[in-house]
Formats: sequence, structure tokens, C-alpha cells
Amino acid sequence: MRCFVSIDLPEHVKSEVFHRFENLYGRNFFKGKLTEKENLHLTLNFLGDIESQQVEKIKKELNEIKAGKFSCKIGKAGFFDDENHIRIIWIELLSEGSKLKDLQKKISEALSEFKADDKEFNSHITVARVKSVRDKKNLLKEIKNVHFKDLDFETDKFSLMKSELMRHGPEHRTLEDFYLK
Repeated sequence: MRCFVSIDLPEHVKSEVFHRFENLYGRNFFKGKLTEKENLHLTLNFLGDIESQQVEKIKKELNEIKAGKFSCKIGKAGFFDDENHIRIIWIELLSEGSKLKDLQKKISEALSEFKADDKEFNSHITVARVKSVRDKKNLLKEIKNVHFKDLDFETDKFSLMKSELMRHGPEHRTLEDFYLK
């Protein structure tokens, strides 16, 4: 099964982010697919395909992590790979101090044997996958002008998630929540 560890976003944050990018998508600057509102999240660790018997060991490791809850806020928008080849449009998630990065590091260390890739952690929420760009100049301008005001929330848990690829897109299901104290 395909699994990852993530922080879910509160409904009001998902709604505002989705609405903003739904409007951008509607302007036909690019062809691709928006992330479904219910699937907006921050991936802390992508575990990849794991065997079902490994889930209990992963849960045990994640239960051992000690971290306190902290505040987050939505930051600027950006894209991967570069201006000449835009594949992903994202927004950043910022935390007070380095609490988000510290939590991700603890999770990564606890699950080092399950690590699917060696990419450095980049705190981003994927909002769209781009197949082709129709109007690069205006798309870049709009992405650079995305700003969210007062879109803050407290993070009090992270989750082990299962992702199933369905005909209509991925469906994410929570296997277990891990609360921060």
C-alpha cells in the first residue's frame, strides 16, 4: 500500500487555498489538474509502497515521537521545476521557529528504513499538477502575486495516511493520527 506521513489542513484553510487556485485554473493559463480540496495536505515523509504488515511497526515508531503543538501559516506560492518547465504549483507552509522542520526530521529519523527518496524536505503543499502551460507570462505573474493574509492555524497532530489511486484521482485515508502535546 502507498503511504505517507502528513499534516492535514483545517477546512477553512483548504477552502480558501482551493478557491484561490480554482480561480487561477479557470483562467486557462495552464492545462493540468488541481489537487482536490479534501486532499490538500503537507507531506512530511513519503514512505512509498509498503507491506501491510509493516504498518504496525510504523505506527509504533511514530507514537514514540515527542513534539509539541505549534502554529503554522500559509506562505507564498511557487512552482517546481523552473520557469521553463513548470510541473507543480505549490504553496509553502511556515511554522513558528523551526518546529515544522524539527518535526519532519524526527519523523524521518524514526522511519529511516522506510524512506522512499533522499530529497531534502521542502515545506510545500501541492495545489496543481501542470501538464502544459498555455500562457507562461501571466501564469508566472499570478503565481508570484498569490498572498494569503491571516491564514494561520495550530497544528496539534500529524497522520499516517494511505493513498489509493482511483479512476477519478487519489483517495487518502487516515490510518492513524499522532497528537502533539
